Amino acid sequence: MHSPSAGTRFVDIFLPARGWQLLLKLPGRIADNSIVHKSAIVLGLTLALSVVPLAEIGEWAAGGSSDSARASASASVAPPGQNAESRVLALAPMPMNLLPAGSYSPAGIPGYTVSRTVPEVRLQFTVADEHGRLRHDLSAEDIRILDNQVPVEHFNDFAREENLPLRLGIVLDTSDSVKHVLLDEKAAALNFLDRILRPQSDRAFVMGFGGEVRLWQAFTADRARLIDAVGRLHQPGWGTRFYDALYAACNEYPSYGDESTLVHRAIIVLSDGDDTQSFHDLRDVVAIAQRGEVQIYALALHGEKLMSRTDAVLQRLAEQTGGRFYVAQSSRDLEGMLAEIEQELRTQYYVSFRPQQVTPGFHALQVQVRTPQKTQVHARQGYYAAAQ
Repeated sequence: MHSPSAGTRFVDIFLPARGWQLLLKLPGRIADNSIVHKSAIVLGLTLALSVVPLAEIGEWAAGGSSDSARASASASVAPPGQNAESRVLALAPMPMNLLPAGSYSPAGIPGYTVSRTVPEVRLQFTVADEHGRLRHDLSAEDIRILDNQVPVEHFNDFAREENLPLRLGIVLDTSDSVKHVLLDEKAAALNFLDRILRPQSDRAFVMGFGGEVRLWQAFTADRARLIDAVGRLHQPGWGTRFYDALYAACNEYPSYGDESTLVHRAIIVLSDGDDTQSFHDLRDVVAIAQRGEVQIYALALHGEKLMSRTDAVLQRLAEQTGGRFYVAQSSRDLEGMLAEIEQELRTQYYVSFRPQQVTPGFHALQVQVRTPQKTQVHARQGYYAAAQ
């Protein structure tokens, strides 16, 4: 083997200290680059997906079931020493997410339609006056709903529902960008759970996200277990998978129609809305929330002078799913806003009707109020129907 010259050894030994520092930091800086991260993720997934057909062929040849293999591969297993209630959620990417922005319409993508027909559309919404006070005095004659711009002629049911059983998801951002307000977020979440949850009828789960998406507590009526999960929650890995977390949170709910009674589904997410490495995107989250009738309430904690570019993302999530978006400038504001959400969750209008046109794909919904006063309506902006 050729040995290095004395001159080479001299340079190696007496390289200035700053040069060594730059050399040592170079790999870290390359690894921190988001493009490198996503390229590595896509390459890894491509290799992993190419192995799946071979594994299934082997399974078939051995007389086994590929379904059982997939089920065991997708199951979440808690690492040794980790609380059994906490599990890291593995999320597969959606191919449509790799397309350039604006190159597809959700209504035209098969993955965005539900796998069943929609015999009845169910819609929950709130109506407030121009000062933000909830209206409780409206009748069916005061409400007009447009389904793909066509007025709904008949409501199967209309009511002002109070105290519906809640199915809540508490989703907390634990990434570096919000770690300075994490303690405030956790304190507000603990207070909210302690105040709103009724064990005899309500259920909730706790999820946290950073570089990983982790379910710290699955759906339960046990307030103590939920509070303990919020207390244990910490930053799970480098990065921010905001969209993946909300997509996974919507997946925690049973399929449409699986619950025998009418319940109110809502996710409370405390985050700045920033995302660095999700497989899913905003359109994916809005679509799965609308399909599952899940309202998203988004809260950001930052000063008025530090308005984030991602506030528009949080606002769009809330508007399109029938939730609300709040910006809190202090932990005290955060508690007051959660109290407003509690009131809104407990009192909403409920309407059901048969689709005006049973056409597959996305149906835009619009709720109008026939009153002379100015009103604010919060309702999800559409639903998905499958082919007959």
